[in-house]
Amino acid sequence: MPQDKEREIQLQFLEEAQEYLDTIESTLVGLASNPIDAQQMDAVLRAAHSVKGGAGMMGYQTLSHLAHRLEDSFKVLKAQRNSLAIDSELERLLLAAVDRLSQVLTLNRQGADVHETWLATEGNPIFDQLHDRLGDPQADDAATMLSAEDGTNVAALLFETEVAGCLARLESVLADPQAPCLEEEVSIMAQELGGLGEMLQLEAFTSLCESVVQTLEATPGYVREIAQLALDAWRRSQALVLVGQISSLPTQLQWLTPSTPLPTPTEVVEEAWPFDDLVAEFDLYRQEAESVELEVTAAEFE
Repeated sequence: MPQDKEREIQLQFLEEAQEYLDTIESTLVGLASNPIDAQQMDAVLRAAHSVKGGAGMMGYQTLSHLAHRLEDSFKVLKAQRNSLAIDSELERLLLAAVDRLSQVLTLNRQGADVHETWLATEGNPIFDQLHDRLGDPQADDAATMLSAEDGTNVAALLFETEVAGCLARLESVLADPQAPCLEEEVSIMAQELGGLGEMLQLEAFTSLCESVVQTLEATPGYVREIAQLALDAWRRSQALVLVGQISSLPTQLQWLTPSTPLPTPTEVVEEAWPFDDLVAEFDLYRQEAESVELEVTAAEFE
């Protein structure tokens, strides 16, 4: 992939990641005096998860690692929100953690690396303090933590929000005749959605996303066709999840690998009508046309 296109995709992700961090920060402000509800907690969990997954795929490992640590803190808050006392100090630590993520993101946007000294003295200590205060999540199953108490269908919720947003983005890219960075967009989206499938323990959906990536790699000359098939398969999966038909989820992209490259229009014509026959037919047509023209001319002089 050309470096300018790769950088364009990275900057687009970093812009989206900053929006996620802004959402988290605005939700956490005043947490000590105004506890957030389950829906808000789900929102910050999804935001942290999105930053973690996207940063990992883009190669921003420090950003991904710190976002993962913040996500773990939110998991504990969610699981223990009825028993855990949230005071001003805990609120300060959470907001400081978001600030450290923003600083790392700014460096990534500038094309700079995070210095190990800064990470050791400014970055990790905040997350270490959060860990000392909250500990580790009791289970690495975000699906059971997200809205477990209010009975919300987490898979349906995420497919109605996160997945719908991804598919709308892909539709807009496909609508552009130029389809800039389409292959990269589909590949990244497949990995993002595959990570969501793992989080929700939807093995069939994860397998579908993996097959999209494999098909792209195996047949790079058919990106638009594969993208459309992937969009259709993801839309079908979304509809099935929303109605609770998990067992019917497709596991593979229905793609028949062409044995030979698609023929050009000229090749199609030549195969259907050999060139020599085409020339002979054209000569016959020309002779007939000349004959008709002579007949018309003779009639005019009669």
